[in-house]
Amino acid sequence: MLCLEKDRLLDACVTATDRQAEAVQALSAIAAKDNRAAFRQARAHAQQARQDAAEATLALRLHSKTHGC
Repeated sequence: MLCLEKDRLLDACVTATDRQAEAVQALSAIAAKDNRAAFRQARAHAQQARQDAAEATLALRLHSKTHGC
């Protein structure tokens, strides 16, 4: 049976993971330059993206566990 909430959470997880990958790529590009302020900002963005991805993954796992889907 199709679970619409699981599909929504899975889409959110994929989106958050994609954003995390993009943030890490940007951080990597900035790390090669000597701009500490830009690096700190990019690092903060990457850390927030990682946190968002972790929360999305947790929401998906909790839903699957409680809903049984």
